[in-house]
Amino acid sequence: MATTSLPRASNRSAVLAALLSGAQTDRQQLIATTGLSRATVFRIVDDLMEDRLVHEGERLVREGPGRQSTAVGFHAESALVCGIDLGGTNCRVVVADALGRAVIRSRDATPRGATAEELARWVADRVTGLVTRYREDAPLRAVTIGLPGVVSGDGTTVLASHNLGQIKGTAFIDAVSDFVGVPLTVGNDSNVAMLGELQYGSLPDRETAVLLAMGTGLGSAVSIDGRVLLGEQGLLGEFGRLPLPGRAERLRDLLSGADLVAYAGTRGVQVRGAQELFADPVAYADLLAEVHASLAHLVSIVALAYEPKTVVLTGGFSESFGADALTVISDQVAETVGVRSAVRHSDLGDSAGLLGAMASSLDRHYTSLGISAEHIAGIDVDRHLVLDRLGACPATSTTQGDQPTPAAER
Repeated sequence: MATTSLPRASNRSAVLAALLSGAQTDRQQLIATTGLSRATVFRIVDDLMEDRLVHEGERLVREGPGRQSTAVGFHAESALVCGIDLGGTNCRVVVADALGRAVIRSRDATPRGATAEELARWVADRVTGLVTRYREDAPLRAVTIGLPGVVSGDGTTVLASHNLGQIKGTAFIDAVSDFVGVPLTVGNDSNVAMLGELQYGSLPDRETAVLLAMGTGLGSAVSIDGRVLLGEQGLLGEFGRLPLPGRAERLRDLLSGADLVAYAGTRGVQVRGAQELFADPVAYADLLAEVHASLAHLVSIVALAYEPKTVVLTGGFSESFGADALTVISDQVAETVGVRSAVRHSDLGDSAGLLGAMASSLDRHYTSLGISAEHIAGIDVDRHLVLDRLGACPATSTTQGDQPTPAAER
């Protein structure tokens, strides 16, 4: 039995992966794409239609001799997946169909004063509320959370969190898992954002790259040969903990929004947000010089650690650095340590983490359908369509009467 079931599972996996590109196709094209026999492809498509994973579409006119054929496509609404970007300031949630096309999403201020269980319930309510509002009969199959903390390699424990201390331990993750009632994946927000960059951004799959997530906190992630590196204790890339040379301050004290405001206060500068400092570069020249020097120091560290071709900046705080300033930093690092890394902003902006969480949930759902990791990696994702659908899906605030979030805040 085992010798016959393995090939059949692999064949089904190949057909499903071909259909998950979302492109219009038919059985003849599936035969050409997968290299499987006509009888095998027809049988698998019939089985998938019986399982309501595939549906027939319009008639296609093929060039050359032969009759018209009927298009077949993956049933996108056979399942929903959810991605969550939980930050110290805001929580973004997206619900997408089984092809990764956003159908509804929200953005709310994170209730930082909540307990672990209260925060877990609040997050779960965002998810179930969006799913119910979109379509009650569409089953939710997977949820992924990218959160601001050190996450164990197995994703079961938050070992530390600078900006959301209540999520430390297992209570928060366990409670969210219980509340949502579907398979849950949890990862460090920087690693999840890197997954978003690899899946939907412009990073070459085989290029070594580093992502610096600079928002309320500071995090980093690295990918080599298209894979995000993960450490057993979740500490890989936690460079924000490192002290600046000869100083008590750490890198995160000058390279994250909340901590920079606090540090400015110790220097006698009172501001409500880090953006105020960058908005007046003359008045705060000395302080901003420290910030730029700190970023150059951090890029030097990752350049020596990984020799990346690209260093991508994401997160709200990173937007304070202009493209010219990043070019200067790239030049400084090359001169100092001998490694040339292009330092630039993310093409995805602050959506990298949200898209990465969604991609993780899609992978988990596809795996549950029996699609192999090799076939999942080979799915021809229409990145532009995914990004267009996310942009066309306005974020709503569930705590403000479901009013759309202003575009300037998205």
